[in-house]
Amino acid sequence: MELVKNKLSTTILKTSKYSQFTINDDFNVPDAKDDMERIIASTGNVLLDDVETLENKVRISGTVVFKVLYQTVGEDVRFETYEGDVPFEESINMDGILAGDKVDVSCVLEDLYITMINSRKFEVRGLVGMKLWAMDSVELSGATGLLNGSGIECRNEQIPFTNNVASVKDILKVKEDFEIAANKPNIGRVLWSRVSFYGIETKVVDGGINIKGQMDLFVIYLAEEPGVPMQYLNESREFEGLIPCEEANEGMILDDRITMGKGEVSVRADNDGEDRVLQVEYNLHTDMKIYEDMELSIIGDMFSPSANVETICEQFPFENLQIKNNAKTKVVHKERIKSSFPKILQIVYATGTVEIDEVKAGEDSIDISGAVKAEILYVSAEDSKPLQQIETAIPFNYQVESVPFVNQDSIRINPSVDQITAQMLNSDEVEIKAVINMNVTVFAPGSVDVITDMNILPIDWNKKAAMPGMVGYVVKEGDSIWSIAKEYFSSLDSIRTINHLESDEVTPGEKLLIVKC
Repeated sequence: MELVKNKLSTTILKTSKYSQFTINDDFNVPDAKDDMERIIASTGNVLLDDVETLENKVRISGTVVFKVLYQTVGEDVRFETYEGDVPFEESINMDGILAGDKVDVSCVLEDLYITMINSRKFEVRGLVGMKLWAMDSVELSGATGLLNGSGIECRNEQIPFTNNVASVKDILKVKEDFEIAANKPNIGRVLWSRVSFYGIETKVVDGGINIKGQMDLFVIYLAEEPGVPMQYLNESREFEGLIPCEEANEGMILDDRITMGKGEVSVRADNDGEDRVLQVEYNLHTDMKIYEDMELSIIGDMFSPSANVETICEQFPFENLQIKNNAKTKVVHKERIKSSFPKILQIVYATGTVEIDEVKAGEDSIDISGAVKAEILYVSAEDSKPLQQIETAIPFNYQVESVPFVNQDSIRINPSVDQITAQMLNSDEVEIKAVINMNVTVFAPGSVDVITDMNILPIDWNKKAAMPGMVGYVVKEGDSIWSIAKEYFSSLDSIRTINHLESDEVTPGEKLLIVKC
């Protein structure tokens, strides 16, 4: 006789960790740029370069890139931009990690502070939050059938589990042209640009993952002609792209993380040779995991009335997807500007990010608390300070309905801002509205003993001889015809036939006649 084996494989979460580190560096204003009078706005992003896994440790290197918009010293109001970067290398302790293990890392610039030291020098300080997930690939050959197994009873089991079909890391290049309106002057020099991505939707299709969303572009530029007032441009474009994956099929489940990478905003000529087109090229870094709900068909147990069947088992751990929910919630907040800030004349741009502070799993819900960090750039009523930015953190609490939890369940949340707007209520107050997408995924761990080999040993004839040839049996709680047949050296067919059973279901208190084989 021979076991029929199939290769069983999946990917499970081994361990996870959240960590933070700070950056701090000073920068000098280049000689070619004018002195600083005041900082108006800043933006930054984290770019990962390398992730190296060592024993009980993960080494991460990358760069925090930043950009700052400032007003220069002088009688004429002018603005300048400085772009720079702060490289970092961090070692994070993670117990149980081995050299070469696969670790996924997500980095977010949670806080960025750029402050003037003097007119020629400024300080950059930041707080970077990192989430690390170590995944384990599990493979073994398990018994799914038996060849030439006459006289051996096999109990087949169907084990539902969620299989990680594929893991895909790729870059989606988004490239769009924005032609300025006919009533705006030609572009002389871009002073400031912000690119944001909102409302990103992902879907598994045959052969890949479809990604679509909205790209927002905000630009401040100086006109080509002298004496023309500073210009503002705020435009949006829908984009769509495909990340290829041969294993992907429509209907599969997707767990994704998408982050902004490197990009630039450049000026090019239109068909008439005039500088009236803004070309935007940005990379979206995608980290996709594709799952499929499956049933694992295995031999759960074996026995024979005429032989001692010894099974050799290994544990096969797996994960079951409990929840995949793109839960959305709205936040509305009224913000009054500080008394030291100039009055609002016109809002020109609003952007925001979302951070999760705490996640609590209740009996049948997930309580999520965090904040939307909003930035509002406006034209002020004060001639000496024509541009000003306000920043605020809008707290929120949201409850996602769920199935009952156990302590070992893994909750993974990838939050994003789907939409944000700011409306001027009066000269010193704005109303901010935002839509938050939680993207909640919950996995429950499980495991099953899988037969990997077997030995046929002599039966304990003394034990069998001591067993009566026929016995009346009253079914107890937890019994099955399998357990009864195995205990009394009988067979499943014998119990079914003698007791006229139409199914293998038996109930406590039911009386059966058992005949030894």
